Parts: sequence; structure tokens; C-alpha cells
Amino acid sequence: MNDVRMIYRLYGLIIQSDFLLAEAEQVHHNGSDVDVRITRAPLEEIKTTNGGFRDFRITSEGDLFQFTGVGRFLVRNASEIIVDLEPGFDECLIGLPLFGPVIAVLLHRRGHFVLHGSSVIIDGTAQVFLGDKGAGKSTTAAALVVAGRPLIADDVVAIINEPDKPLRVYPGPPTMKLSQTLLADFSENAGRVLQPDNGEFTNGKSRLRLNQANGSRPVILDRVYALSRGSENAIKDYTAVETLNMLIRFSYFPRLGGAAHQANETACLFTKAVDLAGRIDAGCLTVADDLDALHRLSDFLIKETSDATQGAK
Repeated sequence: MNDVRMIYRLYGLIIQSDFLLAEAEQVHHNGSDVDVRITRAPLEEIKTTNGGFRDFRITSEGDLFQFTGVGRFLVRNASEIIVDLEPGFDECLIGLPLFGPVIAVLLHRRGHFVLHGSSVIIDGTAQVFLGDKGAGKSTTAAALVVAGRPLIADDVVAIINEPDKPLRVYPGPPTMKLSQTLLADFSENAGRVLQPDNGEFTNGKSRLRLNQANGSRPVILDRVYALSRGSENAIKDYTAVETLNMLIRFSYFPRLGGAAHQANETACLFTKAVDLAGRIDAGCLTVADDLDALHRLSDFLIKETSDATQGAK
């Protein structure tokens, strides 16, 4: 499909799509020099016995996903995503798998280091937040966005590590998955709900499309934090070894299961993690359980960033 109305910019890529993507803004582009094409075409069904919702395999054609009740997605040559949806699946929901594991694999294949986390802009730089389920990742990111800090990406954070250049993070779709409690903190004008929390595939969370533009330029990375909960906001710097462990633990690709744990895949990821760990500034961010302290988190991080900058001079 060559309709210029179906061209988007996400993660620094020009993407041409056969599908309307409500998460992203369409951009004016003549269709030449497209980085990624999302096309509709038949894909052979995977025969699986694991009974799970998602099946991921690395094939001779590329990285293949199958989602029960949704369809199949093939990431090919790091420049094409072929989509074969199940009959009756609502195409408005395509962003759920597409801007989660599918885009994460595409960015991984393009050489980015992809983390499962959230990123916002604080004092002009990208701050990245990682954490296990229940660590407060969504709560932290939501509190910062409500405080006026622009979202860079939620769920899929891709770091660009190039020689002789600062580490950077390209903006993804300005959408967040929020519980009703977190959603209530946002004003009516903050955005629009793409899917409510009672949807078949939304796992009890609403998907909010924020009223902010998809950024087109990368944001220089300042710091990456692994989150924990405690009595007050605090930061503990990581050693190089702790940073390496954090990058591997929260990298997106290994979360896809057995196929992602093949020896060559693991070796490649480890090599990229070692290289990144030598350049990145990281630490553990303890986020206070107290609501008032959480509201002060943005100011706390700005002060910490400023103090670190002054100390480096």
C-alpha cells in the first residue's frame, strides 16, 4: 500500500503500514526511503502444544510470532513486518502486540539494545526506569508524566549505542497501559483511551494515547534506574558488574522464551550488554510508597541530575 496517509515515524524509523495505527501520528512522506514496511499477507499457522497465548520462533524467514485469537507476525530482514490477523480480530487492537514484543524484536535486530521499561524526559535528558512486576514501574512513569514530564516510550525502550556518539533513546508511541487508579490521576485533556481496561486483550489496564506528539529526534540518555520500593526516594549508584546484570535481567529479547535463549542469540546479547555497561550511568532508584513523596519524585530526580552534573565538573 503506497498511501502517504499511512506513513508514520516511530523509534526514529519511517514506517509504512497497511494498517491504521492509532498509537502514532501520520507524517507527510512520499513513500521513498521507508525504513520499515508493515504489510498484510498470509502466514502459515504455527502448530503448538504449549497452550500459551504467545508462541515465538526463529525461522529461516525471520522472527515469527503467533498470538492466540490475534494472528501471526513475521519480522523479516529487520525492515518488514508481515501481519496475518485472525478473522474477526478487531484491527484497532493491532497495536497491543505490534508495539510490544513485535517492535521490540525488530529494534533488536536493527542493533538497538532493547529494554523492558519506561522512559521520560527530565531536564532535557532521557531517564529510563526498569523493574519487575510490582516494582512500581508504571506508577513511577505515570507520576512523572502527570507532573509534566514528556513520555519517550512505555514498555519498549530502545537505546542506540554508536561509537563516538552519546547514548540516545528514540521516542516510541506516546501510549501508556494504566490501571484505573493511575488513569484517574490524568486530566480529561491528557489524552484519549484507545482501549478500556475490560477489553479481551487489555489485561485489566486501559491504554491511554497521550496528547503529545511522537518525537522525531533522539533524546540523549542520562541514566537508567532499576526500581525498588521503600520509605523514601533514594538513589544508589551501580558498579559496572551491577549495571551489566541489570541490562541482561531487563533486556526485552530473552523474555520471549526458549527460542531467544539459543547460544548464538545469548552470546550476541551478552556482547552488546558488556559494551553498553561500559558506557552507561545506572543505579537503583528507591521510590517511596508514600503518595506525597511520589509526587515529589520529579523534583527529586531533577535535583539529583543537577547535583551529578555539578559534581562531574
